[in-house]
Amino acid sequence: MMFSKKYFDEILDSIEDDDMYEFADKLLETIPKYVYEVSASSTGKFHPDYAKGEGGLARHTCAVVRLLNHTFQIECMNHWSKKERDILRIAAMMHDSRKSGSQEDYEQNKYTKHEHPLLAAEVVRSFKGCGTIPDADIELIAQTIESHMGQWNVSDRSSVVLPKPETELQKMLHWADYLASRKDIEIQFEMPKKTKNVSVSTADWKFPFGKYKNMTFEEVLDYDKSYLIWLRDKADMEIREPLKSFLNNMP
Repeated sequence: MMFSKKYFDEILDSIEDDDMYEFADKLLETIPKYVYEVSASSTGKFHPDYAKGEGGLARHTCAVVRLLNHTFQIECMNHWSKKERDILRIAAMMHDSRKSGSQEDYEQNKYTKHEHPLLAAEVVRSFKGCGTIPDADIELIAQTIESHMGQWNVSDRSSVVLPKPETELQKMLHWADYLASRKDIEIQFEMPKKTKNVSVSTADWKFPFGKYKNMTFEEVLDYDKSYLIWLRDKADMEIREPLKSFLNNMP
């Protein structure tokens, strides 16, 4: 179950802007536990094998971001700004984050909610005014999420009519989500290994975020140890491995 959460680390690590990274990290805390546990499809009919079984929805989400990142490498498709690329990555990370509603909703009814794009978009909008990124960018992320179902925007189980993609951002997310759900397109995943007794090589491991992004742990220790102490003692911040072990064992 916890292994599946590691797939979202791959998404965070692809985000280019520090403020966007911080915002994505905050959004990550809103994702219900079931999203890391369940298959991408409640019936198993509509997704490829890698998106089935335990952790399937997390792998599907990661696959959408991988497809976006591959596209960003193509010369004729590389017209997206850094901000737009990060908006798409964050929208992809959140697009199915309310697939069955909240955790409480899921525990009562495990099937997909037709209006899940709207529910996820509202979670994103709830962060307006947080000051991490401009409200206009938060709104762009929410609008990009809302239309990710594309032409499949109605359901005989709901009166809600979802918006269809209109902007280039909306079309791009829908395209990546569509490809990630095709049964004849398989994406390879290795099960992330649970980290135990991490031995940090400061020559290899670098800060993935913040003002010292891409500096090694040891470089930051030499330059600004007080920052590392602050980071270690910050109660509301979840520190991931291998940085967690380094902070707990630094001289």
